Amino acid sequence: MMKLHKELRYVRQRTVALAFALIRSRSLTVTGVAAVLLTTSCTSPIATHPTPGLVTIQTAVTCPAPPNHTPVAIPLRSFISAPRLTLGHNVGYCAYIDTAGGLISVRLRPQYAPHAVSDFIYLAQRGFYDGLSFYQVCPATTGATCPGTAPVALAGDPTATGAGGSGYTVASDPVVGNYLFGAVAMYTSAPSRIGSQFFISKGDSTSLARKYDIFGQVTDGIPALASLQKGSVILWIAIEVTAPEP
Repeated sequence: MMKLHKELRYVRQRTVALAFALIRSRSLTVTGVAAVLLTTSCTSPIATHPTPGLVTIQTAVTCPAPPNHTPVAIPLRSFISAPRLTLGHNVGYCAYIDTAGGLISVRLRPQYAPHAVSDFIYLAQRGFYDGLSFYQVCPATTGATCPGTAPVALAGDPTATGAGGSGYTVASDPVVGNYLFGAVAMYTSAPSRIGSQFFISKGDSTSLARKYDIFGQVTDGIPALASLQKGSVILWIAIEVTAPEP
């Protein structure tokens, strides 16, 4: 738990530092500085105004209580064609990833990664992820290839090799934000296409190449995230439509 507290303290410190950099670059007033300090100094996640950057993408509104959900018994693991981009207007989304170690709540970020969020929701609602595992936890020297030395947990591959997927790809989104603790991003070997694979950052993963769409942020379930190991099973993933972030 001491390590988790250090990671969370590091995230807050880095968020404050980058917030000041953003403020200086835009020549905000002293009032603006005070507002950023108030936002980043709180222990609970608080939404900020929709300004593209780390302060917004990493400061997610906490998700509501998870729904009652039943996993799909025999989900489809391969699709013939890619789905259309379909997201509701003026709504928010939360994803709930149930594992043996507990439930991980994720605030999805359609305003920054619409293709990734739409793709993830499409697959999750059809039970694609139900029963799959986190096939690799990095850094690792054996098994599926890791994207460098960053501490991430990889999932979404039915073959558990790092080479599998959903049978289709869609266009990726520009990367907004940094790979800090709890960031959820699409994982792909092609810089402009994404499929079904994703990762959750278990620590400071800013060493990663900036080619993985950040489409969500963990808001609850830190112990469950910390307990993820290679082979940890995803029991189910549920999606809830919520009020939009303020």
